Amino acid sequence: MNFLSKAMEEFGVEKKKKVIDPVKIFYEELIQKPTYNFLRDNQTEFLRKWDRKREDKDIVGIMETGSGKTLLGLLMLYSKLLEGVGPVVYFCPDNQLVEQVCAQAALYGIPTCIVEKVEGSRREFPLEFINQEKILVATFEQLFNGQSIFGIRNSMRREIQDIGALVIDDAHDCVIKARKKATVEITRSGNETLYNEILALFEEELRYQGEGAFNNIQKREYSVILQVPSWAWENKLTMVKKLLADNNNDGNPNIFFNLPLINDCLSLCDCYVSGGKIEITPISIPVESVPSYKNAKHRYILSATLGNSYELISDLDISEETLKNPITVDNTQLGERLILTPKRYKTEFNDDIMRKQCLIWAERKNINVVVIVPNDSIAQKWSKIGAKLVTSNNIQESLQQLRDSEGNVLVFMNRYDGIDLINDMCRILVLDGMPTKESLKDKIEMQYREDSTYLNLKRAQIIEQGMGRGVRSGTDHCITFLLGNDLLSFIGKNQNKKLFSPSVQAQIDFGMSLIRENNMSVKEVAVAINSAMDTCLAADEKWRKFHKELVSNASEKYKKVQLDDYIGVASLLRKATRYSSRRDEQNVNVCMNEIVKKVTDTADEGWFYQLYSNLISTINKVRAQELQLKAYDLNSALKPLTFVKSKKVKKCSSQVENFKERLKEYSTANDIVIALDEITSQLLYSPSHDYQIFEKAVKDLGYFLGFISEQPDKKSDGQDNFWRTENFDFVIECKNQSTGEVSRSETSQIASSKRWYTDLYAEENRLCLVMFHPESILRRDAYGDSEFNVVNKEKLTHLREKVRALGEKLSVKGSNEWTVGELQDRLSNCRLDQKLFLQEFTSKIRRQR
Repeated sequence: MNFLSKAMEEFGVEKKKKVIDPVKIFYEELIQKPTYNFLRDNQTEFLRKWDRKREDKDIVGIMETGSGKTLLGLLMLYSKLLEGVGPVVYFCPDNQLVEQVCAQAALYGIPTCIVEKVEGSRREFPLEFINQEKILVATFEQLFNGQSIFGIRNSMRREIQDIGALVIDDAHDCVIKARKKATVEITRSGNETLYNEILALFEEELRYQGEGAFNNIQKREYSVILQVPSWAWENKLTMVKKLLADNNNDGNPNIFFNLPLINDCLSLCDCYVSGGKIEITPISIPVESVPSYKNAKHRYILSATLGNSYELISDLDISEETLKNPITVDNTQLGERLILTPKRYKTEFNDDIMRKQCLIWAERKNINVVVIVPNDSIAQKWSKIGAKLVTSNNIQESLQQLRDSEGNVLVFMNRYDGIDLINDMCRILVLDGMPTKESLKDKIEMQYREDSTYLNLKRAQIIEQGMGRGVRSGTDHCITFLLGNDLLSFIGKNQNKKLFSPSVQAQIDFGMSLIRENNMSVKEVAVAINSAMDTCLAADEKWRKFHKELVSNASEKYKKVQLDDYIGVASLLRKATRYSSRRDEQNVNVCMNEIVKKVTDTADEGWFYQLYSNLISTINKVRAQELQLKAYDLNSALKPLTFVKSKKVKKCSSQVENFKERLKEYSTANDIVIALDEITSQLLYSPSHDYQIFEKAVKDLGYFLGFISEQPDKKSDGQDNFWRTENFDFVIECKNQSTGEVSRSETSQIASSKRWYTDLYAEENRLCLVMFHPESILRRDAYGDSEFNVVNKEKLTHLREKVRALGEKLSVKGSNEWTVGELQDRLSNCRLDQKLFLQEFTSKIRRQR
């Protein structure tokens, strides 16, 4: 027998009372690996606060990225496991993070297990989990799918697994996973027969919403999206259910794994159709379909921010009170992050230059550079200059490469979360481009609710999560570069600044303070950037101390947008959805009227009136149409069944006064230049350039110049763009993909736009018909209106030049320093005054000679 074992057995130690305090568990019960035997002050503070609330069903914990959330989640669960509440589970967004959590738990001596995959057999829970001996670590999708191993309501496939306590880590990502698993997606490429059957089923209603848009959907244009009206969905739901039931097999995995979650609430689902796929998704996710989650004794939600608080209520059913009282702690022990935005210093530092420079730095400084991009188009720009693209197939190998070597430049697609780039794995992090949305619901929301504070808050959250990939501990440090006109334009707007956490606001402002003088040369700015980088990379003691103070004082200096209204709206919508399922019209009205009060005069008002209409549609059809008409008048794209257009008389205020207000939206003069560069870069005539991006650029240009600027075809079959100025109404059709002369069908569209205007507006003397088209000559078989003007290829080039020239003129001083007279001079000099626009940038349409 081993003598030490024998001595321990004979000597004996009196058993202590069972310890459930998480801090005591860490220091008195667990056996950690060397150097892992301490808690940071902020972790101890968090656990103390949690312990005082440990009996609550739901607790939300907010700790910034890199502050040690994983260990906290493990300790909370281990504490509840020792308390004896039942089996406990730690949920992660993906399998890679499951591995990371298990590895981290092993460092601290916390027992964990996973659900093993056995080829040819169904997955079973490990006995250590069932017997409450270890924490189960699993992906959120293992819980939240229609064939869940935890069991689904009204399904005999699996019995319901009781859960005593669960942790959802990276909750924002898990919300996205939950929404995806509660959405039936029918792709045209994957099941064209079913896609066509559903498209044909709703063809009449979709055509009514937009003839042109429906035709584009038939032509397989993926970027065009229409929503099936709620009344059409209700009338034909029985047929939809039969089509889905006929295709509910493992040959259609998206139906097989997703439909059971929403089968009982299909009447409260929205249906979106694009040229590539159909999505059926619930207004609020029915978590009741997953009893293991719904009935868990304790649910702990961990996140870096509360930017997704709306979905935590509407989709995960966390209580309003819980969201309003999260556990938060001081974040001064975060590592150092230097955020640099070179193009905001000098516009000469364009994206191409900075991409090449990052490869040079990786080689010369022998450091790893990690790039996060939103799409393949930007990824390919990095690939062409020598960066390595990371895919789902090589991600583990790539992360190991970052651990084992330096001098690498790796590009990750849409990995704004879920990767931990610790220490030397990443010393320069690049976010290149604005994060984009994948689901049809998200895309159409951005279209319907443009400039919604809430949607911008979600975008800011994704950006902040991405920036957090490179600093993962209190001793870590990283330089973060932000590239892409769209991303820089978003960050450069004053109204978006408050959407970030105070510490990120402070870091962005400090990064901007590096270049205080506008008259610095490009070379001087480059020297300043390099010097700042070297100081950060060397982990200079003075810099580290300053950064700690910067972050520590941020919460006092910077304010973040208040979330209480959004939390309240989400809670009311969740209740309204439940009342609608019970056909309780009175309480639906109570909840939705409260929501309408909260969102009145915001970009979200029309959207919520449409939701109101959807929820009441199965109960009171007449009232639903009244609400839809209100939504249509405000901001929504869905036409009601019947409506009467009234002639509008709507004056526009002074262009220059509006223009002055537009400039105040930007933090710096260079932010204005970047915004204009973003607009002009999208004003391109090419068959391959997305026409929707072109039309959006025309809208943004009109808005920037001080006009009322709209896209009527987003609401109906109106024209592509509409600018209302003091003296003129520019009714605009965009044909940026056209080749050759102006065709008969194109002139027919401009004639239709003229009818749209005269039906809707009373002042026909203000009308100016304009077409953006590469040519200003009619084909022989075409006809044209005498008032028809064209921005042809030559004129568009001239327009872009003048807009850029305006940007240069505005770059010489701050956005708030201009007088009205000075701005009028600059608009006139660049010929961008409303009175000069037609004669400067358009030509009369003419026939071939």
